[in-house]
Amino acid sequence: MLDTTETCLEVHNLTVEFPNRHGILTALNDISLEIRPGEILGMVGESGAGKSMTGLAIQGLLEHPGRIAGGEVRLAGRRIDALSDQEMEKIRGREIGAIFQDPLTSLNPLFTVGSQLVETIRQHMPDKSRSAARERAIGLLKEVGIPAPAERVDHYPHQFSGGMRQRVVIALALAAEPRLIIADEPTTALDVSIQAQITGLLRRLCKEHGTAVMLVTHDMGVIAETADRVAVMYAGRLIEIGLVDTVLKNPAHPYTKGLMASIPALGARVEHLHQIDGAMPRLNAIPQGCAFNPRCPMAGPRCRRDRPTLVPTGTGAAACWLHDGGTE
Repeated sequence: MLDTTETCLEVHNLTVEFPNRHGILTALNDISLEIRPGEILGMVGESGAGKSMTGLAIQGLLEHPGRIAGGEVRLAGRRIDALSDQEMEKIRGREIGAIFQDPLTSLNPLFTVGSQLVETIRQHMPDKSRSAARERAIGLLKEVGIPAPAERVDHYPHQFSGGMRQRVVIALALAAEPRLIIADEPTTALDVSIQAQITGLLRRLCKEHGTAVMLVTHDMGVIAETADRVAVMYAGRLIEIGLVDTVLKNPAHPYTKGLMASIPALGARVEHLHQIDGAMPRLNAIPQGCAFNPRCPMAGPRCRRDRPTLVPTGTGAAACWLHDGGTE
């Protein structure tokens, strides 16, 4: 049995800034969340909400001049946001695995998938011999559903289909048995049937290995099928978090309600699809108060004046004045 009473990842009041000649842009503002072993936390929101930025900050991969300006990140209780680049290099891959949207950018076309797996395994497990690492590579390919893994281990990335390449990338992410996997849009480039296979694979692997997963996606269907909990982001802020069934079926924040209403129901006939009016604000033009207030049909004076913080809403939490004293 997995010990789900402990926490794999803890993010407390994480703030990320990008200084420039005009001042400072705040890309992430006071983000707090946690993920337990064997749990999948979905991260959703429009482009520019800060989902991928959160994953990059956790891995210490912010592009210059980006910096963590506040808060802390803990992995299995150990603080990692203040570590040096050399120390973080030892953690990436070994304790934090990554799966990206396009497997072709994660795989070197000049080397076989087996050689890339063996190199990754030996880098993080130097005690393993090359032959032992190769056996583990074959085992990983079998585990992620690659047929005839003993033969396919010597094939090159171009000899695999898109879905199979993504399975290889998942095998790479699992190679060193990390505590946490950050999966950034891992199914976006795949067709629906392959998406279902990949999401099912993620669920099975994280449950069997006790690996925590942060799943970044735009696809609410993937979240519904895969995640245990979901975090909704808007303009660099966390505005709702809770159990998947609760958030998707009974969202507490008007933005989340708008996202859910924008999904067409199977078999329903409508003249126009629902849409959220307006657009996500730029980082240098985030409005006062609730960042969503210019687009929110329920906004009141308080929404335009004061920034809400997360407050309990049943089994989850939402940053909305509707749940904390009203909007007046």
